[in-house]
Amino acid sequence: MPPACRLTLLGLVLLSAPGCATVALNAALRAANPAPPWNGEVRVASDPEGARCAIHRGDRVVAEIAATPGTVRLERSHAVLDVRCTAEGHLPASERLRPGDDPAVFRMAPNGIVGATATVISLASARTMRYPGTIDVALPPATFASEAARDQWFALRRDAVLARRAADIALAEERCRAQAEHGCDPSLMVMREEQAQDLAALDALRGRATIAPALAAAN
Repeated sequence: MPPACRLTLLGLVLLSAPGCATVALNAALRAANPAPPWNGEVRVASDPEGARCAIHRGDRVVAEIAATPGTVRLERSHAVLDVRCTAEGHLPASERLRPGDDPAVFRMAPNGIVGATATVISLASARTMRYPGTIDVALPPATFASEAARDQWFALRRDAVLARRAADIALAEERCRAQAEHGCDPSLMVMREEQAQDLAALDALRGRATIAPALAAAN
């Protein structure tokens, strides 16, 4: 084969390899995640219903809901948002809205210069990130009828926080045990840290809840 033909063939192979890898990558992601890409909508619900909520990015309010449940539209971002809600007769409460990967978004396989560059751009622009489609904020009563009622309310919320990541943490821990020589799944540390943050916020909220004075004295 003439040198010119060999160079042409080599160039075609190098150009087609990232494309093949990209097709395979996106086919696998679509098979594992058949849902369409995130459309930017997040449904905000609360207990009790009818709470007024604002979504904060630091000190800036990026969306508001006059009364839950309601839907807001958010931009893709790496930022962790705070959903802060208020309701009459209840303590103000908040939940963190954390972004995650959107596997339904088309992406280039990180092969070669083109793929690596596209991957860096996607990561920097948050083009493949998304927020959860729903978030629920539970607001405790400002005053509980008894200590038992307060303890029960917060125990149920604690169980909900633990259940939120239980399956994913268990899977990551299993991977750690199976591949101990390679180290643990980095996502395990992230999930544990997020869980600890949510539990700490719940404990702080519990410290602000009070018992009805007359009933507290009777007990």
